[in-house]
Amino acid sequence: MKKFSLLLISALIAFTMSAQETQNVSNGTVYLKDKASDHWYIGIGGGTNLYMTKGENNASADFGKRLGWMGQLEVGRWNSPNWGARVVIDGGHIKHVASNVSPEQNWLGGHVDLMYDVINAWGSYNPDRVYSLVPYLGLGYMYGLDQDWKKPSAGGVFKSQNQTLTYNVGLINNFKLSKSVALFVELGWRVMQETFDGSGLGGNYEYDSMFTGTAGIKFGLGGKQSFTPAELMDYNLINDLNSQINRLRSENENLRKRPESCPDCPEIPAAVEESVYVPNVVFFRINSSTIDRGQQVSVYNTAEYMKANPNASVKIVAYADKKTGTPAYNLALSEKRAKAVAKALTDEYGISSSRISIDWKGDTEQPYAENDWNRVAIFFAE
Repeated sequence: MKKFSLLLISALIAFTMSAQETQNVSNGTVYLKDKASDHWYIGIGGGTNLYMTKGENNASADFGKRLGWMGQLEVGRWNSPNWGARVVIDGGHIKHVASNVSPEQNWLGGHVDLMYDVINAWGSYNPDRVYSLVPYLGLGYMYGLDQDWKKPSAGGVFKSQNQTLTYNVGLINNFKLSKSVALFVELGWRVMQETFDGSGLGGNYEYDSMFTGTAGIKFGLGGKQSFTPAELMDYNLINDLNSQINRLRSENENLRKRPESCPDCPEIPAAVEESVYVPNVVFFRINSSTIDRGQQVSVYNTAEYMKANPNASVKIVAYADKKTGTPAYNLALSEKRAKAVAKALTDEYGISSSRISIDWKGDTEQPYAENDWNRVAIFFAE
């Protein structure tokens, strides 16, 4: 059991260190690393316990007569959608029927636990999910008191045996009521030295146990309570941006090589009535209608073109890739993309909506041979 204690303590220390140093990853999804003040909660509850001892009369006692009461206060934090840790302070009243000891005692104690959200870990993270099932494993301590909540007197039979390490396991059932309030029902089991209740003093080093059942309420301690997925840039978008940069560099290099004066060159008109417009495109991440920062340049260029040409109008046609989603879903997604780009032109650059028309094709048309490139909105000058 000493080896188990050391292993559990090591796991708790490792968890604390990882909470400060690593990103949150769940089912392959990376979540943003939040502030140290986020994801904390406090809970309070009460219930009953059943002390299991190997005393002679224990098996013959009525079940109801062996039930004692208990209460608990806990403070915890979720480090990721899957893993959390908590500190629990608890205490209560033990009723047991072991021979030659007081049939009733009080106790105070606490334990530190690792928590594991099974539904998030085995399914998918959903911050609005009502029910969650959380097994826990921990290490604790119990200190025995007499019926008057006092330390046993010098003549007490368990005077020198009234404290013990405990090994705790259990299941927590959380029921979310709101963003920061939840009800819980907890079933637990803890193992302690047999001598804790004053029995088993014959020298045999064995163990008693206690089953616990509690219910109560939890509150978020301010700060953020949910986790936010990191919006990772699509490599295809990065490649597209790099291609645009390389093209502009090449054009700039060609312009730099041109002579400053060329008497034999044909005369260039002094002014151009209308700018030449090259269609711009806005690429999107999978299942998204949000314009990434790197794609804002296309919206900006189109806005500048329209400002320079007051009589020009533009049509925005949006698409979705064919290999993900259903046709109905992709049609709705492409509509959102078209409207998002149009809104950026009007709200961010002051382009009149009367000069903008939109259309969306879903996955019925695929402008590019590369599947991922079809998560796009394309500007067409009219």
